[in-house]
Amino acid sequence: MRILLLALLLASLGCPTRFYGAPKVPDGVAGCKTICSTYGMELTGMVAMGEYSDGCICQVPGKQAPASVGSAAAPAAVAVVTMIRQQEDTSQQARH
Repeated sequence: MRILLLALLLASLGCPTRFYGAPKVPDGVAGCKTICSTYGMELTGMVAMGEYSDGCICQVPGKQAPASVGSAAAPAAVAVVTMIRQQEDTSQQARH
């Protein structure tokens, strides 16, 4: 029983995900164009994830991504935001 309790305690102390950099792209579309051009790519679109974050979608110049690629990004974005909120809730609970 003690081993199981110790294993659960250690599992709950896992490494939190850390994000570096600004959550918002400075200068919006112009900022995204600059970011994409540094990768040798062109701006295809932007992603807005609520009030917390936004991002750029870049692609290789002259290549057209299939429509299904864009639709696959939405569930991934929701998963990331959900994970961030859960970690923030956990951190706040630990502080109180």
